[in-house]
Amino acid sequence: MTEMNSSSRAAAGFSLKALSQSVNRPSITLAAILVALVLSAMRPPFLQYLRPVGDFYIALLKICVLPFLLSTIPLAVRSAMTNGSAGGTLRSLVVWLVITLASVASASVMVTSMIFSFASVDERTIANIGVLVGQSSDSMDVEFAIDSQRTSGNFVIGETGIFSVIPTNVFAALAANDSVRVLCFALIFGVGMVMTERESGYSIFGALRHVQAVCITIFEWFSLLVPIGIVALIAPQVALLGANAFTVLALFAYAFVGTSLLLLSVAILISAWSLGVPFGAVFTALLKPMMLGASTRNTLVCVPIALEALKDDLKVKRELCDLFIPLGFATVRFGTILYFIVATLFIGTLMGRSFSVPDLGMLAVFSTVASFATLGLNGIAALSPLAVVLRPFGLPYEIAVPLMIIVDPIAELFRVMLNVTINCMVSTGASGRDTTQTIATSS
Repeated sequence: MTEMNSSSRAAAGFSLKALSQSVNRPSITLAAILVALVLSAMRPPFLQYLRPVGDFYIALLKICVLPFLLSTIPLAVRSAMTNGSAGGTLRSLVVWLVITLASVASASVMVTSMIFSFASVDERTIANIGVLVGQSSDSMDVEFAIDSQRTSGNFVIGETGIFSVIPTNVFAALAANDSVRVLCFALIFGVGMVMTERESGYSIFGALRHVQAVCITIFEWFSLLVPIGIVALIAPQVALLGANAFTVLALFAYAFVGTSLLLLSVAILISAWSLGVPFGAVFTALLKPMMLGASTRNTLVCVPIALEALKDDLKVKRELCDLFIPLGFATVRFGTILYFIVATLFIGTLMGRSFSVPDLGMLAVFSTVASFATLGLNGIAALSPLAVVLRPFGLPYEIAVPLMIIVDPIAELFRVMLNVTINCMVSTGASGRDTTQTIATSS
């Protein structure tokens, strides 16, 4: 009887996983995006009622994110500390991360500066942008974001920057859904658990594995709703902005979207090269976390499905994936680096400000540093570190913020996809392929 119950549970788990994989096929994901774009263009009356559906879907996805991180990080720390080759793997990770940060910043500066050097902004476009800035100021409370002195003071002294990672009260962090502090606590606590396990012989890592498995099962339940979530999240947002905003801000959109697609393609190519598998296989595997991130505009909810794509689909070594992917998704924001660079060059073009080669080098450095200053910040407040990038070049933060608020909902889709894909690329490059398993090469 026990064996029959075990086999029944295994069959149920397999069927759920198979159904989840079927629903999340690339063809269905792309079809959901197409439906969302068509609905946003048609603007039917019922579109406004999809927004609560999208918010509800995000809330479902967030249910198990923090418990999953609290169980996964200590398990990854234990695996790293007990693995004899962990030191070399971690050194490889640091090298890949530093090189990737420098490469993303340099490529973003070079590509976008080339785009803006061949672009011209006429008086009519500038006048239309002025109208959009006025409309944005009338419809949104941007006082907090525009007051750069107040925001700068807050992120130096208050709950941002380095202070945003210190878990002084992990229970308050859990209650506030403060993922950065929870990650920091899980990392520190995981090291302590491994050390005490060695001394006393007692361990709760078995229980943590069970918690991790429970979270994965719940994520598989909710992944069945991904097509509905994509439509409900994307369609109302695109329809709300309308075509006029993107017509006026076409130069920014072309530069940002074009450079984003280039970086995404290069990241997938490098991942395919690192693993020695076809481009199509990597693209198919990473499309699932990329599209989930684009629809939810939340990087952390992509952690479970990204780990599944890397470990199960691409057969990347598990130890480093479990450790780096949650930490990288929470702290290393490649998309924000590109966003700050494009925003600065765009405002410079509007103001008639030219950038020399040393200026472009400084822009890459400032944007990279400012991206880490967004830790603990969300929404409009996350634009406050942009002042650190704009001010050295004499560009007006007060004009940049309303413009970025207009285009930010769509830009955020690509920022999250960049964060997900490039962090996955770092993981594949640093850890490599598990040669004991075989990767399916069909796309």
